[in-house]
Amino acid sequence: MKAFRGSALSMALLLVVAAVVWWLRPTFFAPAAQEGATIFSFEKHELVRVEVDRPDGGSVVLVEKDGEWIIEATGHQAGRSMVNRVKHQIHDLTARAVVVESPENLELFGLGDNAISVRLSLRGGRDIAFKVGDPNPTSVSYYIQPEGQGSVFTVQKAAVDYYSLTLDEFRERRFATFDSKDVVGFEAILKLPQADYTLAMERVSERQWQMSSPIEMSADDDHARRLLGRISALKAVRFQSRGEASLADLGLDEPRVDMSVRFGSRDPMRIRIGAEAPKLNRFDALAYVLLDGEDTVFVARSSMLEEFAKDPATMRNRRVVKMAAEDVVAIDATLVSKDPDDLSGLGAVRYAAEQWVWSDGVPVSGSTPKRVARRFAELEVDEFIDEDAADLGMYGLDAPLARVTLRDRDEGTRVVLIGGKGSPLVDPEGHKQDRYYTAVEGSSAVYLVHMGLVEVVRDLVREAGRKAQRDAEKAARRERIDSVPEDASP
Repeated sequence: MKAFRGSALSMALLLVVAAVVWWLRPTFFAPAAQEGATIFSFEKHELVRVEVDRPDGGSVVLVEKDGEWIIEATGHQAGRSMVNRVKHQIHDLTARAVVVESPENLELFGLGDNAISVRLSLRGGRDIAFKVGDPNPTSVSYYIQPEGQGSVFTVQKAAVDYYSLTLDEFRERRFATFDSKDVVGFEAILKLPQADYTLAMERVSERQWQMSSPIEMSADDDHARRLLGRISALKAVRFQSRGEASLADLGLDEPRVDMSVRFGSRDPMRIRIGAEAPKLNRFDALAYVLLDGEDTVFVARSSMLEEFAKDPATMRNRRVVKMAAEDVVAIDATLVSKDPDDLSGLGAVRYAAEQWVWSDGVPVSGSTPKRVARRFAELEVDEFIDEDAADLGMYGLDAPLARVTLRDRDEGTRVVLIGGKGSPLVDPEGHKQDRYYTAVEGSSAVYLVHMGLVEVVRDLVREAGRKAQRDAEKAARRERIDSVPEDASP
């Protein structure tokens, strides 16, 4: 019985102690940190202004103006990736934990005098403001405190760590962007070890270019767009005020590349690429770049110079038929084999009512007409043989193996001739593939093309021959039926 009374007294004393602790230190029994609480919520398109004030007195203000984001103090274009980062990270910000609801000392969380203040302005006049403090002990979260709330939260590091970046980090690093489809021509004065000449091209049509210097020739569309793409993709590694050094010191008074790009809907763009700039590492070659009208000299990777230093002869247009496959509405093919045992014949198809049909209007089954249209209209030759052949007969083009006529929707016509065999294509393993001499009627230039061009003609002629045979068999059956007298007994 005495033991029981002792236990009861001990229990009572324990309860008293617990009550005192609860009264004096209520935070000791505070509920555990809550996860998943939504701190801010807004639609991304509502954001129109971002203000960042740092404890060192520096500030960054990003403003949406006429659909574009700029850095207010300088007028420079704000980085799209940075603006999107703010929108993505803050528009639906969730707390990792509620650290404390009424902190006595904000300095413990870096939310005192050393905090970064952020204010986001939304359409309609609503503002969202908060302070960004230190990373937590694990460095995977940051402390923040929303304006008008006493609570301190932790949020994921990626949501707020970029607010401490420098002003340059908020700038758009792509500084020479443009739409290549709007380009009508460009000229680049090159002073490179491998290229000391002027490269000039004019757009002839959507996918055709004409080079006027250093060689007069039809230029490859892919190559022209690749050159423009390398310029448009230039990205600043760092920024330098134009007044920090003279243009001569940066090699921009006599640049290695002085390019002018002309557009159909805007003023020309002049870009100069000067001397080499100090490298970030041993792999990145950098150069000073100046864009006319800018107050900044950009330091960018200079690997794009390799594209301009290529032999201009390699830029020649290998598409010699100059017709779009989707515009072809008629194909007439003739195959004449000198071997009586080989396939010969005609194949004629038309595109009508959204399908390919034979001359009698019967739909063509399969994809052969489409393949012929694509291979011939967008023919890319393997090799240029003779620019001005005096005698096509020496290439078997006076009596060609195949003659293919294409007609497009605008009544334009191209005739492709396939002659004798030329030098074969040999792959790295020593296997040989036949190639044939080819010409476009009306031109004296001769090319070499892959045997696949002949194969698709054979496919069309073969299918036309099978249809002709089926039609002949049907006609013969009808003739036999018609020849039987009506009164003939079984």
